[in-house]
Amino acid sequence: AEVEKLNRFDGPLNLARVFYREGRLDEAVDALRRAAAHTDPPAPRWTMAWLSGLVNREQGHLAEAERNLRSVLEDRTPDMLERGFDFSRDYVVINELGLTLFTRAQQAVGPQRQAPRETLLRQAAEQFEKTLTLDSEDVTAHYNLALIYAQLNDTAWAAEHSELHLRYKGDDNARDRAIALARQRYP
Repeated sequence: AEVEKLNRFDGPLNLARVFYREGRLDEAVDALRRAAAHTDPPAPRWTMAWLSGLVNREQGHLAEAERNLRSVLEDRTPDMLERGFDFSRDYVVINELGLTLFTRAQQAVGPQRQAPRETLLRQAAEQFEKTLTLDSEDVTAHYNLALIYAQLNDTAWAAEHSELHLRYKGDDNARDRAIALARQRYP
């Protein structure tokens, strides 16, 4: 808030991050609007698109979220090129796009929407497969691919990704136990 008083874009932009993490989505939207109003210098387009995509996804504005996330992955502005930024291989963004497409597919219900649903499921699978070319052990990608292929009635691929998900997934019980023991030993 203090940085925003200095008439800088990073004040409202960072407030948007905080509001998003706290689940205060309407306030995040307002902060993003304020950050977008800055022109000298403007807020980084890729950061605006990323945060807007996350907020839009949480608010159920999935088409807008898809556009925002694709922008992060596909846009090449002169500023990005000058700074050497290329987010096309950022598997966190790729997974968010995959999740957004998957959610859109799940909302396409009924026999009349079967074709668009399958298209969205295949697009989501394509995103998660991109992630696996970057990190073959990505748990999020394997988990969602198992769900997607099950919905596409491809039981072999669904089983394969389900097995890989279980192989690479961390042991939650072991982690929780280790944390509890450490806290007990080192209060």
